[in-house]
Amino acid sequence: MATVLDIGLLEYFSIIFPAILIFLLVFALLQKIKIIGDNKAINALVAIALAFIVLLSQNILSIINFAAPWFVIVFVFLILLLTVFKLMGASDENIASVIRTDKVVQWTFIAISLIIVIAAFSNVYGQKLLPYTLEENITIEEGEVSTATASFQQNVINIFFHPKVLGLLFLFLVALFTIALITKEAV
Repeated sequence: MATVLDIGLLEYFSIIFPAILIFLLVFALLQKIKIIGDNKAINALVAIALAFIVLLSQNILSIINFAAPWFVIVFVFLILLLTVFKLMGASDENIASVIRTDKVVQWTFIAISLIIVIAAFSNVYGQKLLPYTLEENITIEEGEVSTATASFQQNVINIFFHPKVLGLLFLFLVALFTIALITKEAV
């Protein structure tokens, strides 16, 4: 049944949105760093050319269509977080100085971005590359846990929740807290 909230027609525009996004990002980058010069027409022409090149690859379009909503969610979360900090009395200068100087904040942004990009690549290429890595005759010893299935997503879930991986994460957490408590300065 058709409703006002039905967004099924937006699937037909899933080719246009990544092209517009690439055009805007490339044009803004060229205007900011002025690598080609100050001429807006040349910068726009290069941005349009790159946007059309992106349209030729279905895999790149799929990566952008997967990653863009996640970056929007992160951006909305950051805006809400900044709003909370502003409500608690932080000034724009305080927030800007923390973002510029605090390595934890910078590495957190980088880590979140890398996780989104890796998830996008694995979503697009994971199942396509699985037949090349899957062995035909897999024998599993009794008591062993296998991560080899025909589904890439199931393999990823099996790897993250494998007992050896969970044990390693537990050891890393113990080591992290041990180092933090040993190097902590006396109050």
